[in-house]
Amino acid sequence: MTFTPYVLGSGIAGWNFLDRTRDQQQRIYEQSPILDRSLQEFSAKIENIQTADQLLNDYNVLQVALGAFGLEEDINNRAFIKQVLESDLSEPTSLANRLNDSRYLGLAQTFGFGGDGPQLPSNAAEAAYVNVASPEDLLSNQTLLNEALDDFGMQKYAGNEFFLMRVLESDLSDPDSFANRLSDPKLAEFAAAFKFNQPAEYDSEIETLVGEFVAMNDGSGPANADELLANDDLLQAVIDTYDLEYINPIFLKRMLESDPYDPESPVNQQEDTRYLAMSRAFGFGAPDINSFTSPDELFARPELLEESLDQFFLTNPGEDVLRQVLESDLSDPASFVNQPGNLIYRDFAEAYQTEWPASPSRMQTFADEVDGKLGNYVAPQSFVFDFDAFEAGLEIFNIGNRSLDFGVMIKAFESDLSSDVSYANLHRDPGVKSMANAFNFNPGDTGRTYPPGFAEEVSQLYTDRNFEIAIGESDPNMRLALALERELQAIVDIGGSEDAHWYGIIGSPPLKTVFESALNLPSSFGQLDVDRQVQEMKDRMDIRFGTTHPKDLIEDPSKMEDFRNRFLLLSELNSPQASAGFSDPIFALF
Repeated sequence: MTFTPYVLGSGIAGWNFLDRTRDQQQRIYEQSPILDRSLQEFSAKIENIQTADQLLNDYNVLQVALGAFGLEEDINNRAFIKQVLESDLSEPTSLANRLNDSRYLGLAQTFGFGGDGPQLPSNAAEAAYVNVASPEDLLSNQTLLNEALDDFGMQKYAGNEFFLMRVLESDLSDPDSFANRLSDPKLAEFAAAFKFNQPAEYDSEIETLVGEFVAMNDGSGPANADELLANDDLLQAVIDTYDLEYINPIFLKRMLESDPYDPESPVNQQEDTRYLAMSRAFGFGAPDINSFTSPDELFARPELLEESLDQFFLTNPGEDVLRQVLESDLSDPASFVNQPGNLIYRDFAEAYQTEWPASPSRMQTFADEVDGKLGNYVAPQSFVFDFDAFEAGLEIFNIGNRSLDFGVMIKAFESDLSSDVSYANLHRDPGVKSMANAFNFNPGDTGRTYPPGFAEEVSQLYTDRNFEIAIGESDPNMRLALALERELQAIVDIGGSEDAHWYGIIGSPPLKTVFESALNLPSSFGQLDVDRQVQEMKDRMDIRFGTTHPKDLIEDPSKMEDFRNRFLLLSELNSPQASAGFSDPIFALF
């Protein structure tokens, strides 16, 4: 037998009864065979839902997902819901961010098909702090700080900004840091939530490499092999980027300091050319042309010679011509390099004989080109057609073959990197494989991971809303009263200004109904300009409840109770039954 939730009485009396009996009624209601079966199916299947299409194609799972956010009426509007689910929430113009109804944003955030992956619905509260980039940003915003302290149950620390600054600046990876040495564990949790002094998080190996490189020496990276080897994070990034197998520090130091342009050097004797790519990228062992005593030292390093000519936009005319150029007497008008047909080589000869211009390492050039842009390369094409960055990327992986066209690298980037037989993983040039894996444009089916408790939280939201629906079948106003606090909390959690909260309320059908009733606004109110609606609501809130900010209802339980009671009272008074037959003089006073 299925249990149907009920309310004895109406208005405030009905609410008081429901408030006392809700937990007991909901426990019984949750045992309903139909509800229990839906929740069990959702919990069993959700881990295998990897795409928005899979969710949309499973009616029962989709019913729970939408029902958890009060969007069950959209279950047949598949194209619209697909757009919502796949919205890029980092883009302000995406569909979920543009909709007035915050329930759609909550759905998109929770399932995260647009990029960030699934998260617990309760984590939406973190959105209020999305623009807080430093401890100063938080501590200088008293309203936001009070909200944060409330969220963590740390109101007792309000007013002690110096203490909170030290907490927020703590390095939680260090057991001896300030926050980790305090007896109250909430303080470390508080610092961890904002991550002001935590290690940077990267989305790919190449982002890690660039991020750790520019973090050293004001963006110039390590000055020598010893500095690189002493930086554990950068060293690991190098190992991961080049997928190095033998990583003994002594061996790596020898490879890094080896002359990558000398065919007889140790790094050029390795069968694994990834070590040569690494050595050339950092250039610690690259020879100083200023130290050369004869052109033969340059000619003995053909690739260095080609790079040197490239610096002056020259092609190689052959060793005999170059020898005459480099050995010319620059002060003699009759010398080889001073002849009209050879003047294009004069700057090259002058640099060789006087001072060869310093040039950044390949790694430095690449970091300068892509720092701050890597997150914008959402597809291989966006990187490949950023020509300077792409060319610099080929250089650090020692892919200097000019016949390697864009199509080859796009095909490698788009390969399924989880497959051993993919194009990138089978390419004859190990640099192509390393580069494709480092950028990780297409990691393959690595599996979408749902956070612990995901199914339970969504199921609880679904149960709560279904309980409210069941109550609403006998008293629609009671359903609105039940949902009031949760729906308003969702608006507050999104953050923004006071007016932004009001716009959220106007955009939420249940909240708009509650506020219009509680503030005794006429039925024609919705025809006003939106800004006029906001101002009118603020004025009436201030007169009746002493505040113009909706979040004050959340923060002050007594205000919330007063507001809910007023809604129930006026809703009952304005009901068709009351207007048709009530003659009670007490009600007439209202």
